[in-house]
Amino acid sequence: MKKAILFLVILSLALVPFLMANGGQEEVKAVSDWTKDEVTMKIEGMGWILSKFPIQEAADRFMADHPNVTVEVSSNQDNELNSYMLNWSTGDADVDLAFGGAAPQVGKLAAKDLLMPWNDFYSGDFDKGNFLSHSVEVVNKAGEYFAIPFMEEAMSLQANKAVMREAGLVNADGSPMFPKNLDELAEFAKKMTKGSGEVKDVYGFSWNFTNFGDQQMMAAVNALGGKAHNADSSPNLNAPEYLDIFKFIAKVNLDGWATKGTISDTNAGRSGLKAGTVAMIFEAASRAIEAKETLGDDAIMIPFPGMVENGTFIYAHYAYVPRNSKVQEVAKAFMREQVLTKDFASFGAEKYGKLPSFIPLYDGLSSDFEKIKEWMALPGTIGDQSWVEGSKLNALFFELEQMVATGVITPEKAVARLVKEGGALNLSVVQ
Repeated sequence: MKKAILFLVILSLALVPFLMANGGQEEVKAVSDWTKDEVTMKIEGMGWILSKFPIQEAADRFMADHPNVTVEVSSNQDNELNSYMLNWSTGDADVDLAFGGAAPQVGKLAAKDLLMPWNDFYSGDFDKGNFLSHSVEVVNKAGEYFAIPFMEEAMSLQANKAVMREAGLVNADGSPMFPKNLDELAEFAKKMTKGSGEVKDVYGFSWNFTNFGDQQMMAAVNALGGKAHNADSSPNLNAPEYLDIFKFIAKVNLDGWATKGTISDTNAGRSGLKAGTVAMIFEAASRAIEAKETLGDDAIMIPFPGMVENGTFIYAHYAYVPRNSKVQEVAKAFMREQVLTKDFASFGAEKYGKLPSFIPLYDGLSSDFEKIKEWMALPGTIGDQSWVEGSKLNALFFELEQMVATGVITPEKAVARLVKEGGALNLSVVQ
């Protein structure tokens, strides 16, 4: 008996390196032939994604095309993906195909070796060259592509053209003027602000103080001609443009030309744009498309100062599959046949401004997307990075922005804290 126990202990220890090399998982045997076998694929998406993309409808079509396949669609409200991290690391493939999560979130799953590689997916019509390059490469871990970008966002200014027109901020041909620098952008905010009381009838501008974080700040740095990322893809917190941006935030907010509503409600800016109580916001470009519901063609996208020359900031949301899934080939077929299609993409784009990552899907979209497509394609455009303590950097950005906007600290002190406290974080790329 003692020898048997000793043998089992030795065997267990011998297996530890193997299990660790495979993310603590055993190899999973897939179904032999998914086109014939009775199989079930479980799809889960973040709640907002399920509301803005026709995933259930796509599942219904897929089942009609493949009667042997059952597709179950459910919502995951855990935007940090913590449940996936826990369940998949113990070998529980409770989901076969997940939708939602930007590179910093999905990268943590890849770092634990919990995701299926998509290398063989990128062939034929789905060659990597047909996708926005950065969004593909940012999820490349040691030569393996661990997620598929299905949706793109790009930072820009969104504005109410009617308010711009009343403020004299349109050209002779009726096209909107573009602010050339931060001083001009502040003047735009001043001219579009309506009302003389403490609470304005219309605020000229809104900065989001509780969403986007590095995406918003680094989009501004990059557009202004600065260097947002270092050569090793870590953030460049010493960019001199940060001081200019903090000064802009202080000026428009302390002078009453901007709303501070996003401090308490992250959707205050986009809601104000829709309602006509905020004239211009700086967020994901999709907000302008959403605002067409109430503003019609007066909801427009315009470039942040310098964006036409230097590019924008893009970030994707991804579809990914756990290594444990037994129906990985079904997930790949679903992506090819249903997700990366014109019907699926046009639904998200035309109604909600969620841009395709798969470039051929821009054909046939409305003219609203032409300018943002140009900015996204500029050589200077940058994108998301997955940093070890990126969430802490975002929290620091939010804190400093709010303190500057409310006059608690000066822009100079905000920059000093950004350099010191941000510099103390581990901002290397997740490996």
